[in-house]
Amino acid sequence: MERPSPPDRLRRLPFAAGVLVACAVWLLLQTFVWLDQDRRHQAERAVLQAEAATVRSRLESELNATLSLSLGLSTFVLAKPDFSQADLAQVAASLIRLQPAIRSVALAPDNVIRYIYPLAGNQKALGLRYLETPAQRDAVLRLMREQRPVTAGPIELAQGGLGIINRIPVIFTRPDGSPHYWGLASVAINPLPIFERAGIRSDTRDNVRYALRGKDGLGAQGEVFLGDATLFDNPDAVLMEVVIPGGSWQLAACPLAPADEHGLWVQALLGVLAAVAGALMAYSLSAHQRIRSMALHDHLTGLANRRQFKLRGQDLFALARRSGCQLTLLNIDIDDFKSINDTYGHAAGDAVLVYVANTLRTCCRESDLLARVGGDEFVVLLPDTPAGPPLDALLDRLHAAIDVMVPGAAVPIRLHISIGVATCSDATPTLDALMHEADEAMYRAKEKAAG
Repeated sequence: MERPSPPDRLRRLPFAAGVLVACAVWLLLQTFVWLDQDRRHQAERAVLQAEAATVRSRLESELNATLSLSLGLSTFVLAKPDFSQADLAQVAASLIRLQPAIRSVALAPDNVIRYIYPLAGNQKALGLRYLETPAQRDAVLRLMREQRPVTAGPIELAQGGLGIINRIPVIFTRPDGSPHYWGLASVAINPLPIFERAGIRSDTRDNVRYALRGKDGLGAQGEVFLGDATLFDNPDAVLMEVVIPGGSWQLAACPLAPADEHGLWVQALLGVLAAVAGALMAYSLSAHQRIRSMALHDHLTGLANRRQFKLRGQDLFALARRSGCQLTLLNIDIDDFKSINDTYGHAAGDAVLVYVANTLRTCCRESDLLARVGGDEFVVLLPDTPAGPPLDALLDRLHAAIDVMVPGAAVPIRLHISIGVATCSDATPTLDALMHEADEAMYRAKEKAAG
């Protein structure tokens, strides 16, 4: 095949470039469509979470308000241990008037139901021995072991129908102070009206499906007793804990159907607008960061400048004063730096400054504050560093490391530094006072080296 001539290939470049740009734009728009879908999914999920939280709150309120009434039975027995069936009927009737969802009230001395109200329709429950009834034995044993109220169910009641049973241990105190387990009081509640008032309905007219699990208050480990069990494995479902007396349930809420999607081109347009806004924001933030960095850093060495040193140094100084930790400041000056500039030029002087800055980074800790505050003047603020061997070792490392071949010089030039050391004390009540003391110490070190 004949190879295309250069003009032919050049004519194909706009087409190829157009295809590449079209593909890139298509991918970009698709990305923003996906992002928009995810954003709306998150918003829908937030609404679902709010609705589920409302249902959970109502459910907890209904259950706890209803089941707390059963505590009155324990008080009734403790206050009147020689009660009669008529006495129980009077108390139980009052409870049922307060909460019509209560199906029955029973007392079981020695874990055998001897008293029940109302009697009509509940005769089958009389004489029930809890510890000999497999469906209820574990809950009663748990009540005896923990000696606190335990919620069982929902279960099929012995007298028929579905019920949530809240059992309360009745414990007397003997004269010697030891506890005596008398038996238990129980309240059977019809859960369906409570579910309805909480917002859990079978008609799903709010486009939300609900399920509950945690039979006998066992939370996520308990059996599912309301709704579709597959909701708990649905990734779109919201799971929430429902706290009940003596345990918890787990609520699952899932949307009945996904919301309608926007048209692709509407999403694409929103994506383009978002991209433009994001690009402008990114450029603005990037410019702000660059300006801030230039304002707080030395442009040659990258160390903090005098302004940033003062800002961060004040915080470190105040922290050291409050906590009582030692704070040491090093003032470092390059000896005869002017002669290096005069002899080898400013490029060589800049290389020396960069080398000294890099040496400080290598020898010091990340928590130390390094800054170039003058032409050839560096400062290092050392938190939690008192005078002693560690500080002396750092000074030795700094003196030993400052040795560099100056660019443009025919022979190696050994650099010398003078270091002034000042430690925070009562004589240095401010950061400026500490800097002044370190500066004077540096000049004394320089005079000592020259002498």
